[in-house]
Amino acid sequence: MIVAYDLDEMVDLLALNRPFEGPVGETMAHKVATLPLRDAVALVVEDWADDKFRQLSAVIVRSSGPAIRGFEEIRDLHAMAEAGTAS
Repeated sequence: MIVAYDLDEMVDLLALNRPFEGPVGETMAHKVATLPLRDAVALVVEDWADDKFRQLSAVIVRSSGPAIRGFEEIRDLHAMAEAGTAS
């Protein structure tokens, strides 16, 4: 199944807390920013490149469809944005 993405759609970028950042056993996501999808995927792939845990715990919440939870999908969207396509 091919999913089309609007790279200009405003999304919420969330990051899961590291286990040592909160009470034991509590895994919470916190909102990092609201920005266009293209900027959210660039932030995760480029700016968080030195923090693999943060990359893998990124969640992008879209109003137009299901949340993007996998780093592989985020990386693929980043490649599409760089290539100028969004299919």
